[in-house]
Amino acid sequence: MRLVDINHVAIRTLDLDKTNEFYTQVLGMGLAKRPPFEFPGSWLQIGQTMIHVMAGKAAYDLEGKFRPMGGTVDHISISAEGFDDYAKRFTDHGLEWREFAVPEADIVQLFVRDPNGILIELNFTASREGRAGQRADAERQYLPGKF
Repeated sequence: MRLVDINHVAIRTLDLDKTNEFYTQVLGMGLAKRPPFEFPGSWLQIGQTMIHVMAGKAAYDLEGKFRPMGGTVDHISISAEGFDDYAKRFTDHGLEWREFAVPEADIVQLFVRDPNGILIELNFTASREGRAGQRADAERQYLPGKF
């Protein structure tokens, strides 16, 4: 008996179009075929992993409330390539973001919030990221911004 991989993460939204735009246009995920459920939503795909977006009545919890900021889940972490391109894309879309480096693990990260308040962490291999990876060698402070 063993766990193999994460199949999907499900998120809730009150604005399906804005959420789909963020994940496809900003992050570059693809829309996947979704069964015809009785509520609006979408399936977004990265490799074999998916994010299922639930909208309409499915966006509300058992108390009938929409709770942004992820509840007890803190963030979604995604492996990525192209640090500088993502930083520029976030800026071009008017999004607030922050960066962080973990030099001893050869990681440089970007953090941004989706339209629903969910924190997205993009992890890059610093030694493969050119200028961004070189900055990871310097001492850097955690930049909280509005996160």
